Amino acid sequence: MINDKEIVLTEVMNHEYSTLLRTAQSYVKDVMIAEDMVQEAFLKAYEKFDSFQQGNSLRAWVFRIMINQCKDYLRSYTYRKVSPWEDQWLHVVQADQQNPLAIMVEKEDNEMIHEAIGLLQPNYHEAVQLYYFKELSVKQMSSALHMNENTLKTRMKRARDHLGQCLSTHKEKVYSA
Repeated sequence: MINDKEIVLTEVMNHEYSTLLRTAQSYVKDVMIAEDMVQEAFLKAYEKFDSFQQGNSLRAWVFRIMINQCKDYLRSYTYRKVSPWEDQWLHVVQADQQNPLAIMVEKEDNEMIHEAIGLLQPNYHEAVQLYYFKELSVKQMSSALHMNENTLKTRMKRARDHLGQCLSTHKEKVYSA
């Protein structure tokens, strides 16, 4: 018999799986391991569902579990001693009606932005991921990270400043070459 927690978690999984996967991949830098992190996060959410405090955002709670799962993995012996397999063949580019030059420019811009985000300090990276990619409000981020809202706003400002600086430096290099 399906109970309420299965229904609620299934709904979160159906709506948030792709964003959870992208976030996990930004942490662990490997698609297959990211899939494992998301699956383990849902298993842990299922097991610990009774400890979820009503009134809080379930979505933010699941993201917090997944982020902690990724951090634990990055601290683990397995990650530090085994080099991950590069799964470049899994990346499939879908062509659309744009011209090839526009597709290439957009792809390079996206890669540059993701690379710049990946180089952020972990605290800034986490704030950017939750705010821009998970679309959590500052209040939701505050409850998920157990942090003051003003601290998060400061981190977001510093992250934006750093990203702007990195991207403008990169563009200067490209156009001067």
